[in-house]
Amino acid sequence: MIGTDLFQRVPLFEGISAAERAAVSKAAQFRTYRRGEVIVRQGQTGETFFVIVRGRVAVTVLSPEGREVVLNTLGEGDHFGEMALLDEEPRSASVVAQERSELAILSRDVFFELLRSNFVLTKGLLRCFSRRLRRANSTIEGLAALDVKSRLARYFRELAATRGRKAGGGWSVVVRPSQREIADTIGSSRETVSRTMSQMADQQLIVPKGRVVYVKIDAGEGSPAPGVPPR
Repeated sequence: MIGTDLFQRVPLFEGISAAERAAVSKAAQFRTYRRGEVIVRQGQTGETFFVIVRGRVAVTVLSPEGREVVLNTLGEGDHFGEMALLDEEPRSASVVAQERSELAILSRDVFFELLRSNFVLTKGLLRCFSRRLRRANSTIEGLAALDVKSRLARYFRELAATRGRKAGGGWSVVVRPSQREIADTIGSSRETVSRTMSQMADQQLIVPKGRVVYVKIDAGEGSPAPGVPPR
């Protein structure tokens, strides 16, 4: 079953048994979302937990000025929606499909039963919250202390670390996000991102090629990288 295989690959569920993963898979509902379709909306009541089977989604919030800000992008094996289940508050962000995406959906009752019966899963959830908090702190620090080029360099390094595939020679290859998506994530404008990416490409920090970007993963923030870029 695709669901059983999926939950085995999700770090959050690594500590539960094969029988428990099979039960979770059986209890889950699977739904496909079109590109641009809203999966959850900020402010809604949260009753479900989501795991991404395939595809990619963006986690977004609205600024006081009404501008959409991308907090994060998630891919296969990632999960979201647990905060509203735990604190019974409205959804803190919207989630939008960035491409055709298939999601596994667990109800509140199934999710809570898992937590009640498995401390390893609860510990994994706390570890996930800690990582997200550290990432949020890093983002806030970057917005306050780094210029656009340094924020963009950090963005691509984090993307390479979490979504990249090693391409040899100290390079990692990632699916190329849109300039609008990057701008919304690092708190800049699309025009500035375009100009800064060109500068970074000239310095061989990154190599955009069609739908992907090669990232020099051993480069320091905003510093030119040694080595020969991929062709």
